Amino acid sequence: MGINFEQWQRRIASRSDLTGRVTHLTRPPAEDITDGMSFNEINKMAVDNLIKILKDKRINGSSKEGFIVGNKRAVCFQDVPLYGLIQNVEHERSRRESGEDEKLRYCGVGLSFVKADIYNAYNGRPVIYEKKEKARDLLPPDEWWRIVNYDFKYDNRWDIIDWTHEREWRVPGDMDFEYNKGFVHVILYNPECVRYFLKRCPEEIIEKLYGITTLKSVLM
Repeated sequence: MGINFEQWQRRIASRSDLTGRVTHLTRPPAEDITDGMSFNEINKMAVDNLIKILKDKRINGSSKEGFIVGNKRAVCFQDVPLYGLIQNVEHERSRRESGEDEKLRYCGVGLSFVKADIYNAYNGRPVIYEKKEKARDLLPPDEWWRIVNYDFKYDNRWDIIDWTHEREWRVPGDMDFEYNKGFVHVILYNPECVRYFLKRCPEEIIEKLYGITTLKSVLM
């Protein structure tokens, strides 16, 4: 037996590990990120990309190069509360700054939407964490965009592929959104990014936003 939307909201509100929103984090184009560039500088460039997304009302989907299985592009979201989101962002920052991994997957800049609207208005769905080969046998090819490779094998050393901390959702294809669907909410990394955003984003767009959250404030 199901529950109504108000009951679902109360359930979410009573759990600190759950959220009623999903968040898409963006980043600058990889070719624009140079050696020695600080994380703050990178986040400001991500803000420029965010403003373009808000003007276009479109989030472009990732392809195979973005770890999407199959031939269909998809837009990626994290289904985590704000404190989990900033922890994931800070982990990515520390990996890059320590030299453990030079690839920057996302910044602390993006958009969040109401989960129910992502599900109903945009056909968003939770991903399926499984070995790619096995998941391909379980799903038809037109659903492979939902697959995220997962492998917790032990072969005389740990060689783990595990992205479950993102609790990922995906929307197939590119996502053309409306401001009256999903209550578009802006996510920014720190106060510096907020000032940069408010100075450059058109006022008519700011007036349509549901709100702005500064991630670093969640930690301090």
